[in-house]
Amino acid sequence: MSEVRVRIAPSPSGFLHIGTAKIALFNWLYARQTGGTFVLRLEDTDADRTEEEFVQAMCDGFKWLGIDWDEGPAFGDEPQKGDFGPYRQSERNQLHRDAGQKLLSEGKAYRCFCTKEELDIERERAQKEKRPPRYNGKCRELDAAESQARHEADVRNVVRFKVPEGQTIIEDLVQGTVETQNKEFDDFVILKPTGDPIFHLAVVVDDGDMEITHVFRGDDHLTNTSRHAMLFDALGYTRPIFAHLPMVLDEQGKKYSKRLHGANVLDWREDGYLPETMINYVALMGWSPGDDEEIFTRDELVKAFSVDRLGKSAAKFDMKRLQWINGQHMRNMPIEELRDRVLPRLSEAGIDYSGKSEEWLTQMAAICQEKLKTLNEIVDYTDFFFKDINEYNAKAVKKQFQKEGALDRLEIILAVFQNNECTTQTLHDAIEVVCEEKDLGLGQINPLVRLSLSGKMMGPGVFELAELLGKDECLKRLENAIEYVKGL
Repeated sequence: MSEVRVRIAPSPSGFLHIGTAKIALFNWLYARQTGGTFVLRLEDTDADRTEEEFVQAMCDGFKWLGIDWDEGPAFGDEPQKGDFGPYRQSERNQLHRDAGQKLLSEGKAYRCFCTKEELDIERERAQKEKRPPRYNGKCRELDAAESQARHEADVRNVVRFKVPEGQTIIEDLVQGTVETQNKEFDDFVILKPTGDPIFHLAVVVDDGDMEITHVFRGDDHLTNTSRHAMLFDALGYTRPIFAHLPMVLDEQGKKYSKRLHGANVLDWREDGYLPETMINYVALMGWSPGDDEEIFTRDELVKAFSVDRLGKSAAKFDMKRLQWINGQHMRNMPIEELRDRVLPRLSEAGIDYSGKSEEWLTQMAAICQEKLKTLNEIVDYTDFFFKDINEYNAKAVKKQFQKEGALDRLEIILAVFQNNECTTQTLHDAIEVVCEEKDLGLGQINPLVRLSLSGKMMGPGVFELAELLGKDECLKRLENAIEYVKGL
């Protein structure tokens, strides 16, 4: 078997869509597993919609996910990589035109001079007769000399591919055998009146010239594949092996609209999700590992991936599952790495942690590790460490501070902190002893401690956060809480 060469060929008309990321991932996984080559090619021929900032945004999305390419275009400060370039479709225009001319010269295509009005009339007739609106082949048998003369006289024309008789069979790695009768297709356009290529011709020429061996793409392209197979054959290229994958659906089971938050892969970065999570989750939206395992590192995915376990059915986005997977990756992360990932989130929230030692910051991340679902949650879980508590959560005040006996219990808690070292285990043991002596439950004490020290009812373990705050700060906050309750 020759070296595997796969590609992703997005149109850089916006951000990196989550569906494009899924297709890129499966191409990338297959290349990495087989020791093949992963090619990034930009289909940027739509000049009105293509801007360099979109190219940058798309490439940034791939880079954040860790989907690196072996061959691809120059962008920003990065040079082109690979020997099959150029890798921007707009720079390959002459190759496409030459392929169209080759098909013309070999009698596999012809010029069509039918006007838009003629085509509209034919389309209306087909609709009235309740048949598919196909081109009637009027110009197919036009004399070659006459055709050339009309073209040289600048009569507006397109170039159509002569669909051959017979059938086209595709052995798809996901969809199975796809068999199409060629008579179902009309002679489709491959060159516009300007001489520029239609998508069908351009993509086939680019895949053929770049020696792409496998094409993993969305199943919305499945109807195009028979046309592409005919063009591969007509141009003398070896057909790649196809694998058509289902699209990504939103939580309502609809195609993931570009207007929805999360359609842009980098939305998830802003929301505090790990790239490892997104790679893991997106893989599970189209592939099954064959067992109950759900958490995979990038390397584990490469090792476990198998084409025969790609699914035909589209998966619906599940936020709860995504959050759970993100939490698992955060739990599995070395604490120093988690620390370094959450600190930028604190900076973005305007929190200055420069006065804290590396050891202290590591411990802060450690006491949050089991509870965080996203990196962004570190702000709500730890902001009280870096500021005075000037207000308390309103619901918590009503539930805890305004409860009968709250002031007495706060006085008990203050005494415990005054008479013991401020360490997690010492405070835990001392509170348990007091609860037994006073016939109190931990549920009557610990929430009061948390609310007094942090101003809220969520966050890391209450005694763990107390140790990090330090005894003096804990005593000050408890005394302030007591004065606050007295004023209620």
